Amino acid sequence: MILAGKVAIVTGSSRGIGKAIALRFAREGAKLVINCRNSIDKAEAAAREIRAAGSEAIVVQADVGDRASADHLVESTIKTFGRVDILVSNAGIIIDRPFVENTDEDWRAAMHSNMDPFFYLVRACLPHMIKQRSGRVLATGSIIAEKYDFGPNKMAVCTAAKAGLISMLRAVAVEAAPYGITVNGVSPGYIATEMFATIDAAGAEAALKMIPMGRYGMPGDIASAMAFLASDEAAYITGQTIRVNGGMSMG
Repeated sequence: MILAGKVAIVTGSSRGIGKAIALRFAREGAKLVINCRNSIDKAEAAAREIRAAGSEAIVVQADVGDRASADHLVESTIKTFGRVDILVSNAGIIIDRPFVENTDEDWRAAMHSNMDPFFYLVRACLPHMIKQRSGRVLATGSIIAEKYDFGPNKMAVCTAAKAGLISMLRAVAVEAAPYGITVNGVSPGYIATEMFATIDAAGAEAALKMIPMGRYGMPGDIASAMAFLASDEAAYITGQTIRVNGGMSMG
């Protein structure tokens, strides 16, 4: 178990990619903090699944795009487990709408859900990781930060948030490195989750033709990359973003 004894916060972990990451970390021996904004029943179900498998888990409901709520999540982790070793900033949304139709609310929602959580959570976690001189900070990026033509799918309003997140993690990685803390990202392509089902179906079908491996990804594909980056085997990797997209970014 490559994460034995580690304490991990995984945001947006009541379903989809976040839940897959949390379950994989638990199988690798980590103690989990399950986070959700609204889906408390699903979050509790994920925690029960983790406990049934023999690991520890708590649920903290918090909107991590809000500073006070993000601080509460980290404080609850420290109060329960005494430390935080791994942070996965995973919560986020996709807005599939032509750019000229995007509203001010769309813009604020994209930043609030995709960019703000990384800022608030990393700022809250780093002092604890610096004190213990170890830690892993991980973020879920997106292929939309580097590939922009998805046919019928129009996601311009979210590209700035995801690209900004990937750029920020590199800068934070430089500052955190002297303390034994690594900061990395995993950038998914089209992953078959509940969120995936909300995008334009014709666009999703067109995207499939752009994937050399000929299939959509699964949440477990992302969880595997996250588990590696969270482990000691990735101790000399920082400031990097692993693309997990079936080769789509090569097109």
